[in-house]
Amino acid sequence: MAQYYPKTGVCYDHAERSKIYMIYTFSCNAACDHCLVESSPKRRAKLDPATAKEILRLGAEHGKSFLDLSGGEAMLHPKEVMEVASAARDLGYYVCLNTNAYWARTPDRARGVVADLKAAGVQAIFPSASAYHLKYVPLERVMNARAACQELDVAYELNYFYSAETETDARIQREMDLENEVFFFDGLQTTGNSEETMGELKKLYTMRVPDDIDDCFSVHLGVNPHGHVVSTCNMNYTNAKFRDTPFFLGNFYEQPFEDILRAERESAVLQFLYDNPHPALHTMLREDDEVGEYYRQTFSERRYYSVIDYYIDVFRDERTMSRIDQLLPKPLASL
Repeated sequence: MAQYYPKTGVCYDHAERSKIYMIYTFSCNAACDHCLVESSPKRRAKLDPATAKEILRLGAEHGKSFLDLSGGEAMLHPKEVMEVASAARDLGYYVCLNTNAYWARTPDRARGVVADLKAAGVQAIFPSASAYHLKYVPLERVMNARAACQELDVAYELNYFYSAETETDARIQREMDLENEVFFFDGLQTTGNSEETMGELKKLYTMRVPDDIDDCFSVHLGVNPHGHVVSTCNMNYTNAKFRDTPFFLGNFYEQPFEDILRAERESAVLQFLYDNPHPALHTMLREDDEVGEYYRQTFSERRYYSVIDYYIDVFRDERTMSRIDQLLPKPLASL
């Protein structure tokens, strides 16, 4: 493979504080075993265009300028995607779309849809590919989408996920010629549609100590059809693991979204993470005179599948979290 987690590309060209990751729907034409938000055809919850556009409007007033539109499969509602994308474009957002490319049935169809998306304001398309997607979406459709993006000058970056099905992985890599492609390698999140598959993947993927964890720039504001507002694109269906940590900011159905945006801006932890990706927090705590020894003894050998799981573990430790609150300066916006 050409490169894992390249520190270049669409996501890395925009500041974390500028982003909104929007899970528009939990519904999907697929029910992939590894799906983080447990999407499937049985799920029906979705945002409506008016709510999505209001989120974007208020977000723009608070400095948001990057929309990462996702699902589920948002393109089950193509007219709504076009409407939301157009509104985002008019507000000054850079608009990305995550999709499994089920709609790219033929090269002509793919060109037509990509042309419509581009006209609506979508500037980047991130198709997904894995052995689990392949059970629902033929690989040819992903390649049709890639060709259409390249022809129409729409940014294209592949979300690729290693599976426990090594022969299928090899086929995907061979047929898509991934040896010569820069792509985003999706790490393991530990929830999905199949407990059996997730158990297999936990054996396949490597857990790492804090010194060795990759950072995929996954700390930024996310919203979903439940109304949850969580500061990571690693949010899942219930988001229970994020509650009572700085990541979980609230529910926009229960409180004004503007108040949630204000809380995000006033969070010393989130503002620090936005400006200082891993291992900045780890280094600060490890070398701290007051809590450093305790932190090293507690966390240095613990292993995690993702940097987000590491952060959650640290935030739930009362002594460490108390010291973080003391160390991090209060954001200027909240003074």
